[in-house]
Amino acid sequence: MAKITSEKAMDLAVKYLAFKARTVSEMNGYLKKKEIDHEIIVEVLKRLKEYRYIDDKVYLKNYVENNRNLTYYGSKRMIQDLKKRGISEELLLTLEDLFPLAEEYRCGQLVAQKSLRSLAGKTTFQKRQKLYDKLGRMGYPSEMVRDLIRTEITEEEEPLELSAEQIAANENKLREKLNRDYHKYMKTLGNKGISGKELLFRVKKSLMGRGYPYEMINEKLAELRNPDE
Repeated sequence: MAKITSEKAMDLAVKYLAFKARTVSEMNGYLKKKEIDHEIIVEVLKRLKEYRYIDDKVYLKNYVENNRNLTYYGSKRMIQDLKKRGISEELLLTLEDLFPLAEEYRCGQLVAQKSLRSLAGKTTFQKRQKLYDKLGRMGYPSEMVRDLIRTEITEEEEPLELSAEQIAANENKLREKLNRDYHKYMKTLGNKGISGKELLFRVKKSLMGRGYPYEMINEKLAELRNPDE
């Protein structure tokens, strides 16, 4: 196969950006898959940065703006997603300034209100459970989730606090779903001949894409590594 030149690599990079914005990490990974020499990749990334075709700071700001107006994820889900895309820990520290708690709460309200419209006719208990699961999967902090439920479900219906038992039951339900999806992905990817660390990486990535909490995924993998603990 002919060696890919610097100009050809630049053309590939620009075409890759034509579909949507990319992080530096995503672009680096894409060029590596094309088996381009490391020196050329470094050169292309430098040129892309100079032309402002890729800029992780700008990417993060646009991602937050899109989330504020369209996807409405909570901060935990956003951090998971941004880490997968290669945004640095240093840049992630600025997320609180770009997406303050008040703004996150507003997005959570929009999610809760839309969900409750679809739950018309359900009991208050069912609404609470569904809302708790929905907001949790979308990455909102637990305390914020409980506050949103108290706010959005009126007191006239019945007492609004989720009990410790109900919270534990919801978490167990989520863990059961994660376990089923884990085995499904293991089987599907294993049948494709993927194994070892690559298999675990792909399974973890798939579970994160489903919105499971990062900590819960790691607990599952740790449990499998240490079955007797």
